[in-house]
Amino acid sequence: MIKENPSSAEASAGKRVSKYLLYAFGEVVLVVIGILIALQLNLMKEENNVRKQEVQTLEQLHDEFTSNLVQLDKKIAMRKIMMKAGLQLLAYHDDNTLIVQDSVELCIARTTVCPTFDPVTNDLITSGRLHLISNPSLRRMLSSWTSEVVQVTEEEQAWIEKRRKNYDPFLSAHYPMRNIQVVKWSGLDVIRTIMLNDKNAVNGDIGRSKRQPDLQAFFAQPELEEQLSHVVSASLFANRQSESLRESIVQILELIDTELKNEQ
Repeated sequence: MIKENPSSAEASAGKRVSKYLLYAFGEVVLVVIGILIALQLNLMKEENNVRKQEVQTLEQLHDEFTSNLVQLDKKIAMRKIMMKAGLQLLAYHDDNTLIVQDSVELCIARTTVCPTFDPVTNDLITSGRLHLISNPSLRRMLSSWTSEVVQVTEEEQAWIEKRRKNYDPFLSAHYPMRNIQVVKWSGLDVIRTIMLNDKNAVNGDIGRSKRQPDLQAFFAQPELEEQLSHVVSASLFANRQSESLRESIVQILELIDTELKNEQ
C-alpha cells in the first residue's frame, strides 16, 4: 500500500475547501444579485404607481382649477357691473339733471348683489397627498392656494355685512324695494350668473309698488353718496384681490399642462 503524503493530502483538502468557499461565495453573490434585482423591480413598480397617482391627481386638479377660473371670471364680471352701476348712481347724485329714470332701478338692482367665489377645493394638503406633486413650483403654489382664496372671500364677506347692515336698510327707507326685486327677477344679467343653472329663464313677477319713488328726493339724500362709495370701493377691492387670484390659477394650470405633456 502506498501511503499518501501528508502535505499532498493537506493540499487536496485545501483545494476542496477553496472550491466549497468559492461555490458558497458564488451562491451568496447570486442571492444578493437576485435580492437587488427584486428590490429594483419593486422600486420601479412603486415609482410607476406613484407617478400614475400623480398624473391622476394632476388631471383632477386641472378640471378643478379650470372650473374655478370660469367661476372666478363670472364673479369679476359681476363686480364690474356693480362698479359701473354704482358710478352711474353717483353721477346722478352729483348732478340730478343727468338722471335717466328708466335706468335708476336697474342700476340700484345691480348694486345689491353679493358675488361670492366658492371654489372647487382639493384635499391634497389636508390629506397629506401634496407630496405626490413632483414639480416644486406647482407644489408651492398649491400649498398657498387656500390662503389666497381667503383674501378674496374676506372682502366678499365684508361687503355682505356692509350691505346687510347699512345699504339694504338705507334703500328700504328711501326707495320702494319691491320695484328693485321686480327688476332683479325680470332677467337681470347679474342674477343669471348666480343661478345654479344660468340657462333657466329668470322670472318672478311680483308686481311693482303702488308707491311712486321720488327720484329727486332719493338722489338728494346726503347718505346716498357714502353708501354708493362703499358699493364701488368694495367691488373694486374684491376685484383687485380676485385678479391676483386669477393670475395664480392661470399659472397653476400652465404648470399642470406642462407636467401632463411631459407624460405623453
